[in-house]
Amino acid sequence: MKKTYTVGRGSAADIRIPKVHDAVGKLHLEIEDVGHGQARITDLNSTNGTFVRVGRKWEEVKGSRTVAFEGEIMLGDYTTTPHRLLSEAVTAPLGQGSGEKKYRSSKEEPDEDEKKPATPPPLPVAGKKRTGPRRNEFGEIVHE
Repeated sequence: MKKTYTVGRGSAADIRIPKVHDAVGKLHLEIEDVGHGQARITDLNSTNGTFVRVGRKWEEVKGSRTVAFEGEIMLGDYTTTPHRLLSEAVTAPLGQGSGEKKYRSSKEEPDEDEKKPATPPPLPVAGKKRTGPRRNEFGEIVHE
């Protein structure tokens, strides 16, 4: 039985995409090595879609599709290959990328990241009016 990995920005994904690529969904697609230098990718109803390069064009993946290991795929705004994704899954440390959540006892010390308090965003400067385009309550772009 071959292992199927989930790919996305979320912590539940087996293969994590950097959070700076916000067009990639938390669980964007599934990928499986089917052998013979090919992988099967399945879009998980992502908002920004999954695309495969065919010649010079990008074709959207609807459902599942088998692609070459070195074929280019695009998840939202992130371009990669199935080979790169699967190699990240194989080299990920245990417990990270396995989809399992790490729970700790209340007696354990928190991780370094958990110790730092969240800093609130800076307060707006009083009397300073925003300039430039913005979106109104209907989503229309308004110039002020």
